[in-house]
Amino acid sequence: LPATLSLPVGAAQAEASGDFRRLGSTTTLLPVVGLGSWITFNVGNDPDLLRQSADVITAFVEQGGGMIDSSPMYGSSQDTIGAALKGLGHPSNVYHADKVWISSTDAGPGQIATSERKWQIDKFDLLQVHNLRNWQGHLETLLEMKAQGRLSHVGISTSHGRRHRDLEAIMRDH
Repeated sequence: LPATLSLPVGAAQAEASGDFRRLGSTTTLLPVVGLGSWITFNVGNDPDLLRQSADVITAFVEQGGGMIDSSPMYGSSQDTIGAALKGLGHPSNVYHADKVWISSTDAGPGQIATSERKWQIDKFDLLQVHNLRNWQGHLETLLEMKAQGRLSHVGISTSHGRRHRDLEAIMRDH
């Protein structure tokens, strides 16, 4: 590992044991277990379900989980995550991953700002173009955000098997 890499205590050993993986070709290490939020945290304003969701996120963070992922497509999940992270004092070991998922390129920055507000954070670690929706326009926006230091990593995703070849070509070319 590079000497300049700042790692959590024991992370070098964790990487060697398989508990952590490098993010692409970067020096960023993430726990192999992440927490997705599709359906699970779309609980609306139900106080019992919000508390239960916060308990899940608390246990995840306390047990060494580090990456939480969401999307505007996931209903109230972003609000649920934001409230739980606020209750935990926004732990520094959480890697914030979300997506832009809107047809209009011009509306993308507004959607991202809304997502940051719902998560109650200043910036995401990773933003992805979700399900290749307007990927050309949004990829340009995300790369610009990264160049400005407003984003650490850029990605692209799809959950549609029929789009995997498109995803592969985009990743190869961009």
